[in-house]
This record gives sequence, structure tokens and C-alpha cells, in this order.
Amino acid sequence: MSTYQLMLLSGAIVTGLLFIYACILAFRLKDNAKRKSQSVEFQPNSQSQSQLDAQQSIRVIAQALLQKDLTPTEAAMRIAFLAQQFKPSELQAKPIQAFQSLAMETSHLPILGAWKALSTKEKSDYEKQRLAIERSHEHDIELAANSLAKSA
Repeated sequence: MSTYQLMLLSGAIVTGLLFIYACILAFRLKDNAKRKSQSVEFQPNSQSQSQLDAQQSIRVIAQALLQKDLTPTEAAMRIAFLAQQFKPSELQAKPIQAFQSLAMETSHLPILGAWKALSTKEKSDYEKQRLAIERSHEHDIELAANSLAKSA
């Protein structure tokens, strides 16, 4: 074998090895891209799970309100907060709006430590305000609770 043939054979071997190495790298790159796209697809599922959890919580709160386990104001505050966690369907939007309206009108009422710090007269005055506001929303809240308890 001549030197020319040895050089040609060596070049072919090196080129073949480089080609095999390039194929291995391309396969790894494709595999990594596939893994990344799968993890991106998983994120919406976790978001939709949190949305499902929020919707389920709204359903439970609406049922508790209908069973008189919660006051309308407390249910409204909780539902208004949970409604921020997802985009309600058209069927849910109007009932949720009724709760958000009540929550907004009662947002000035003190809660927790601020409530405990009030005098008995102040508590009585705020309680009268709350009941008056709840009465003004009573019909809408009842319809909304029935709707959400069934569909949320």
C-alpha cells in the first residue's frame, strides 16, 4: 500500500468516526428537546389542576352557604378570592359576579383581630350593616349559590 492510499484510508476512517460522533450528538440534542417539550406540556396540566381545585372549592363553599354553614358575606369573600385563581366559564361568570359584588360592598367590615378589638356597640353596628347589605343581595346570592353548587 502506498502512502497515498494509507492517507486516503486514514481520512476515510476519521471522517466515518466524526460522522458517527455527529449522529450521536444529534440524537442527544433531539432527545433533550423532546424532554423539554414534555415538561412544558406538563405545566398547563398543573395549572388546570389548580383551576379545578379552585372550582371545586367554590362548589363546596356554595353548598355550605345553602346549608347555612356560612354567612353570605363570608362565602362571598372566599368565592371572590378563589375566582381570581381561574377564568370562569360563561355559566359561572354571572353567579361569581354576584358574590364579588357582595364581597366588594362588605369589604369595609373589620375582620379577625380588628373585629376582636371593637367594642360591643361597634360590633352590633357593623353586624346591622352586614345584615342589611346581605338582605339587599339575598335573591342574587341564593340564585348564584344554587348555580355554583351544581356547576362550578
